Amino acid sequence: MISGAERGPRLRGTSVHPAALSRAEVDTLFQLLVRHYDRSPRDVFEKDLFEKDNVIVIRDEGTGEIAGFSTQMLMKAFVDGEEVAAVFSGDTIIDRSCWGSQELVKAFARYTGAVEASLNGRALYWFLISKGHRTYLYLPLFFKEYYPRYDAPTPAFEQALLDQVAARKFGSYYDPKTGLIEFPRSHGQLKPALAEIPKGREEDPRVKFFVERNPRYALGSELACLGRLTPSNLRGLCRKPYEEGMKNALPPVPGIVLRSRRPDVENPRGWLPA
Repeated sequence: MISGAERGPRLRGTSVHPAALSRAEVDTLFQLLVRHYDRSPRDVFEKDLFEKDNVIVIRDEGTGEIAGFSTQMLMKAFVDGEEVAAVFSGDTIIDRSCWGSQELVKAFARYTGAVEASLNGRALYWFLISKGHRTYLYLPLFFKEYYPRYDAPTPAFEQALLDQVAARKFGSYYDPKTGLIEFPRSHGQLKPALAEIPKGREEDPRVKFFVERNPRYALGSELACLGRLTPSNLRGLCRKPYEEGMKNALPPVPGIVLRSRRPDVENPRGWLPA
């Protein structure tokens, strides 16, 4: 899903605001979701979708058909007196027929590069929640340094940031002791065939770490994760499109700006209207 040479249809990702999607497109996104996840209520899906600031839509360039998507929310936090920003990723799906394509990775890198270009030097992080080993493996694909990981402890700054954004987004469903997000009822879980770890992957230390940290992942439990988005911390696949995105230097959400004061308690993003 996240490695190997591109194959299948030629894909292209574009970033749009959720409100710009047609009802037919929303229906297509939901159908993609339920083909890969069990226990995915429509109301939870739409709430997740329409609270976001951006949706990356992946299309077949030949037919225009939607082959995948990923949703993003912009957040900010204060750690040790420093104001930092985070991009939170919600539902993210690539149809199995397109596994092997890296267009979603490149489109996400372009988008987050444009976000960093709008931050006037503030640090930017990716806040990712992982309910499967394939999602967790996006982290070593993207980053030189990311957390949590099997071979290094999470630094105090990154842990404080992760605890802050996870608690703001998920409230008491986030447990800072375990780093897990767990709901009373499943908000979606991988279909058994996708939750199963392929033969040969069980001994990968990164996969073993994910399973040890998130033993109930097959039931929808999610592991909160973090990585610094900056060219020097990105691996080759992501760095070039990220730097391309940085050249845009456009605010990704019209009318929304970072302000140098603490976020409102009732504003989960911490982003304030201009």
